[in-house]
Amino acid sequence: MLSFFPVALTFLLFIYEFRNYRLIKKARFLYEKDNVKYYQIESNEDNAITIKSIVFGKNVIIIGKEDFKILAHEEGHLHQPYFIYYFLVISALAISYNILTIPFLLIIYKAMFLHYERDADLYAYYNFNVKYSSDQQRPKSKIDRIKAWVFDTHPPDYIRTKEEYYEKKNSLIKLFLEDLLS
Repeated sequence: MLSFFPVALTFLLFIYEFRNYRLIKKARFLYEKDNVKYYQIESNEDNAITIKSIVFGKNVIIIGKEDFKILAHEEGHLHQPYFIYYFLVISALAISYNILTIPFLLIIYKAMFLHYERDADLYAYYNFNVKYSSDQQRPKSKIDRIKAWVFDTHPPDYIRTKEEYYEKKNSLIKLFLEDLLS
């Protein structure tokens, strides 16, 4: 069963690096600073994506206009470990052992992603005094609040604007439970 591990790992790494390749190919090179290449994709919405790749190195793809607040968050990602590679190795190992581990791996991936997104927000706040801003209101329905936590790549916007979010002592689990139970 573990003989499937190299195949699973190769497949997962290929998918991840192919995604990185497509993003970089689609973007226009802007400049390089501190061994990080900055690219831009034209868009009406301002955002950015950090790519930390063994093949392509460290890259930031600016979507829309270059914004200091967004780049402060992305700099936080640049200081984080290459967690995706650790996750891909563990996933390939788990999948080669038993394919039924996939739902469990998705839950772990979501939890890791939320943790690293909050970590980047905290980095921007404590190093550049940048807080996330949004007009999004907290949904009244608990189902809509759960959807906001599960289906977004970051914690919900209405959570990211709260003061409690930027206090390191408050865990995401605590913020999640307060959001659902209040």
